[in-house]
Amino acid sequence: MQEEHVMGKSAVTEKPFYFYVVFWGDRFRQYLIEYCLPSLLSPNNLPVLSGDANKFIFCTTSKDWEVLGRTQIFSTLQNYIQPHFIEIPMAPPDRSGCEHMGIGHKLATQMAHRDGAYGVFLTPDLMVSDGTVRALRRHAQAGASVVLVSALRFGEEPLFQNLKAAGVLHSPDESSDLRQALVITGRQMVAAGMRSLHSETKRYEWDASYFTNFPSACWWRVPGEEGIVLHSFSWAPMLLDYNTINAHDTTTLDTWTIDGDYVYRNFGNNSNIHVVTDSDEMMLISWSPLEDRPQSLTPNPIKMLPIVGQMIKGGILRASLLSGLFDPLRRCLFFRPVRWHSRALTPVWHATEARAARVLRRYAWDLDASSAHHAHPLWKLFLVPWLLVARIWIVLAHLSQYRSRLAARLFAALRGDREAWARIARRIGLMLRWIRGAEVKNP
Repeated sequence: MQEEHVMGKSAVTEKPFYFYVVFWGDRFRQYLIEYCLPSLLSPNNLPVLSGDANKFIFCTTSKDWEVLGRTQIFSTLQNYIQPHFIEIPMAPPDRSGCEHMGIGHKLATQMAHRDGAYGVFLTPDLMVSDGTVRALRRHAQAGASVVLVSALRFGEEPLFQNLKAAGVLHSPDESSDLRQALVITGRQMVAAGMRSLHSETKRYEWDASYFTNFPSACWWRVPGEEGIVLHSFSWAPMLLDYNTINAHDTTTLDTWTIDGDYVYRNFGNNSNIHVVTDSDEMMLISWSPLEDRPQSLTPNPIKMLPIVGQMIKGGILRASLLSGLFDPLRRCLFFRPVRWHSRALTPVWHATEARAARVLRRYAWDLDASSAHHAHPLWKLFLVPWLLVARIWIVLAHLSQYRSRLAARLFAALRGDREAWARIARRIGLMLRWIRGAEVKNP
């Protein structure tokens, strides 16, 4: 908040909100038009903002900007916020989409920092619950410098089907230009999302026999409820107060997306960071086709064993915490339980949260700065060699998952490709650091 003095009286004015999204191409432009923008136009989102300094920054190609500008949803958007265009080129074939998005993110965040605005990070393949912007505004007024919301992937096909069955989405033959607002509550999102998990997200379930070999999250089903208790490394920065930072570090955006370690580099880990732990407060849902980087859900017989299976999972979890791929802020936030629920909370939620906490204490008793729990010395003595087994497990699983890509690179190296040799050497070094338990630096 800022103060202006008008005729001897103090009047409080809001810093502007800058929403920014990076996209290009027909597919993601259509996601933006049909789902993202309509969800932002629900009654308790963009319509609650006041003032004419707020901006919606579109980082896209000139062609996509022209097509977007001809839509009815764009005309409606202008009633609530000022659109702003930043041109970016189409992604070159030799550059990943994540890297190319960094171009737009860098330009948009530099603009927000220059103007001392609140930045709101969006992607085109995303919907937010009604009340999200109202909550962001409330936290901004309370002095939050950052607001983070947990973000996992859902399967596009079942998600849209379940939202339509719930009466939330319009029928496919109805023009998206007829839709002015898409009103979805957090509970409706959770109800549809729990039936629409992408295979990547399914593998983060702690009790699953196909539990992942490198978790970006862990979650537990709540018995008798349509919801989960979630512990996550993956967070979307929904609000960033650029007026609170002096030097703006955009290094992350050269090779990574904004949901990497960008927040930690610029805002650190301080008490002004608000973490959304209840889907009723705000919820976002993003998706990709089920066939986009699908994960195997084949049961692993070793992980199904009563004691050994739990130990393998625990070792994998601890190894990921210590891998260095997650910055200190995200490692700290991993221990915060998040409730995604489609109905009112009941006492059974506390039991599930306690169970999840026991698992984390068992394998990461010393990594939670807010916990005073200590492991028994004998347990530590037993766990240390077991972690070596878990780290070797991760390396072997990595080799198996990417065997075709690694084989192609090896053949290229044998044909004299020096860059292939260099990439193989880097990969070997990475795997040796994993096995030793040494920190792996972020990209």
